[in-house]
Amino acid sequence: METITVHEAIARSLLAAGQETIFGLLGDGNMQYCANYMDLGGQFIGAVHEGNAVSMADGHARETDRVTAVSVTHGPAVTNTLTALTEAVRAGSPVLLLSGDTPERRDFVQHLDLRAAASLAGASYRRVLRPEHVVDDITKALSSVETTRVPMLLDIPHALLNDEIDYEPSRFTSASTSSWTRPTEESLDTAVGILASAQRPVVLAGAGAVRSEAREELVALAEQLGAPLATTLLAKDYFSGVPGHVGVCGTVSHDIGIEAISSADCLVVFGASLNQYTAAHGDLLRGKAIVQCDTDPAAPGRHFPVDAGLVGDAAATARAIRRMLDEAEITPRGYNSESLRRRLSERDPRREFSDAGSEDLLDMRTAMIELDEALPAHRTVVTDTGRFMGAPWKYLHVGGGGRFHHTVNFGSIGLGLATALGAAVANRAGLTVAVAGDGGVAMSYMELATAAREKLPLVVVILDDGCYGAEYTKLAEAGLNPQYSLLDSPDLCDVARSLGCEAIRATDTADLHKAAALVEEGHLPLVIDVRADPGVDPGVLNG
Repeated sequence: METITVHEAIARSLLAAGQETIFGLLGDGNMQYCANYMDLGGQFIGAVHEGNAVSMADGHARETDRVTAVSVTHGPAVTNTLTALTEAVRAGSPVLLLSGDTPERRDFVQHLDLRAAASLAGASYRRVLRPEHVVDDITKALSSVETTRVPMLLDIPHALLNDEIDYEPSRFTSASTSSWTRPTEESLDTAVGILASAQRPVVLAGAGAVRSEAREELVALAEQLGAPLATTLLAKDYFSGVPGHVGVCGTVSHDIGIEAISSADCLVVFGASLNQYTAAHGDLLRGKAIVQCDTDPAAPGRHFPVDAGLVGDAAATARAIRRMLDEAEITPRGYNSESLRRRLSERDPRREFSDAGSEDLLDMRTAMIELDEALPAHRTVVTDTGRFMGAPWKYLHVGGGGRFHHTVNFGSIGLGLATALGAAVANRAGLTVAVAGDGGVAMSYMELATAAREKLPLVVVILDDGCYGAEYTKLAEAGLNPQYSLLDSPDLCDVARSLGCEAIRATDTADLHKAAALVEEGHLPLVIDVRADPGVDPGVLNG
């Protein structure tokens, strides 16, 4: 057994537990163990702002589906994280925030009640009480975050960091899916009975199905039922390339998808919460039998009543349902018809709206369609929050195997860029596309320097209408002057170049294809400043 300091034990414990990348910003409360961590070969991604460090960890955790650690010093560093931490909590991202109580000196200027701060964000809290507890506390914190998907603030007091302990390595091991709860036979019987009588079923997958790697089983179940496939927004394009994939179910569905889901008599749902957006405020559930499967026992029926609630892993549950359908000799219903598949294959998104672009301004929806076709098909997409969202959510895809993330869970603008940076760190072999408004990206311009320093394979698309878009629309609707929401921003391409990124302004579709050529040539990270009309609302205009 080796005697080492607490700060050395923290670094070793993080690496022993598989935390090969952590995010953060150095300060008195964390710089020793962060330095030890880097000395031992850990990758520390330093952010410009502590809130952005948490958003990076959030993006990395979403992309990898693994616990990701982030470290900041005490006091104001923690208050700087609270908006991003609240977003991570509400997104169910497995993020572990390491901080610590301030030095034990009277009237220390940076003192903060860390338990209260964690509670304010909705995160859990754990405090290391004694030096010899630190390895065990890190292990238990990582396990808690992984199993509950509730971010935690781990308080490692500054006063403990230089104490010595007898070090034993962390025994943290990632949880196995084999330990997950499986549905009861009674709930399976109820679900299969509903599916046996359904004539127009639809199989719906959410983020939980993606985490379960359930695609193959769900496609097979849909074929067995003769059912179309749909996803939530967070599972966007999970069934890309499968005939009868009707796209996103909810408020950003396209017309064919809306028709197919509205006419269904049964939804069988895996790993999706069926929130008000997926359910279109309940409209898409009306008149249907609902079978809902989730690993969270509280999920089935949380937002809307269900006819059968199954608690279990999506892939394993789908497999069990398929076996029981075989035993009952249930044959495909034919709702996933040749006619439906033909209509989906012939769908042209450009016909769904009237382009509102002008000589030197692009319609955001057209811009998304053009970039969707021009950029590499396999990509991760991350969107910020704002009026612009309707365009990428509906018209920018991720391709087979790609991931989609948004930062709307707390309704805050300004988190998307840093979240995309974290996803790009996890996805260095692929491409990450961040989409943000000019108002939101202005809150985190400086992290473009982080993207450049890390040489990230990142495209940042700024849908730049020169205003706070939602406020522009709401002021106009209230009969007030919408120009009060206009922004007098610096040249966004100049800003990007000054921070080490490539940049191009897009005022027509030819510029978008030039941008795609730059991506193909490896000019990354790249900022594309898409100029748009503030008077065009891409989430409201339907042509």
